[in-house]
Amino acid sequence: MKKENITIYDIAKEASVSPATVSRVLTGSAKVRPQTMRKIVDVMEKYHFRPNSLARSLLYKQTKTIGFILPDINHPFFSTLVLKSEAHALKLGYTSFLCNTMNNAINESNYLQSLIEKQVDGIIYLGGRINDSVPDKQYAEKLKKVMERIPVVFVNGRMEGVDAHIVRADEETGIERLVELLVNLNHQKIGFLGGVEGITSTDVKKAAFIQLMEKKGLEVNSEWIFGNGFSIESGEEVAAQLLSLNERPTAVICANDLVAIGMIKVLTKFGLKVPDDISVVGFDDIYLAEHFPPGITTVSQNYEQLGQTAINVLVDLMNHKQIEKEIIVPTSLVLRDSCKLL
Repeated sequence: MKKENITIYDIAKEASVSPATVSRVLTGSAKVRPQTMRKIVDVMEKYHFRPNSLARSLLYKQTKTIGFILPDINHPFFSTLVLKSEAHALKLGYTSFLCNTMNNAINESNYLQSLIEKQVDGIIYLGGRINDSVPDKQYAEKLKKVMERIPVVFVNGRMEGVDAHIVRADEETGIERLVELLVNLNHQKIGFLGGVEGITSTDVKKAAFIQLMEKKGLEVNSEWIFGNGFSIESGEEVAAQLLSLNERPTAVICANDLVAIGMIKVLTKFGLKVPDDISVVGFDDIYLAEHFPPGITTVSQNYEQLGQTAINVLVDLMNHKQIEKEIIVPTSLVLRDSCKLL
């Protein structure tokens, strides 16, 4: 047979089965003996028959697809992490469905259901409701039922009551390194700005900040710990609040680099120089951090290692291997020019 214009009748003839049997393999509408299904799939692959991947998924019970659920593809942290993860998944032979929930809980639920219906082999879950310190119990139950059917890996998140596999960056050590750096630069009046209370990434960083400050015998001034967001705009807001204080810190740790960028914009607008008048450090090491003047000292999430580890864990789970419940990926301090010796 020529490879062009192959039909199910040609497949049936060479496989010595009826066209109806080939059709059943393609639609999964009725059971076909494994040895018969294998013979049909082999003929399909021999001639590069177009429904090849569908037939193979029916035979091996795999679609070779994974799903990503994330809250905001515009955020550099999520877009960079997905990019690194997806590239590694492709090398392992998996294609991806990207589900951008736009920070909407209803979208999040709908996408989760959609991925199940698409019969993905596994799901990488970033942000959204898995970052809520107080989880939605109803959604937690839904996730547990999903995990009975397919593997799910949480990245930088956890949900109380859901025994998920977790891959996370060592955010606590990252914050500790920022505090150590600022203290070594003779700063004692240090603030923590940005983030959202009740979101695990903020809570973890803030707790690590307070714990190390107290351990070093430094004052934790509640007036220097505030913020309500992760965006550049929220950084501008916290900078305006900071400028209104009677006493200001000499250095601030921002919940992420976008907040740091927003802060530096407003501080510069009002005549303060970074780092001459105040030191500002960020977190995440997004691509803008290096290029936004004066160059932001920050903590790298090590995106490539974080993404590859998440995919490796998911693939191992899909292959029914025993994996550690939680894997911590190290973070690293990135020194630039936004902080100086006091």
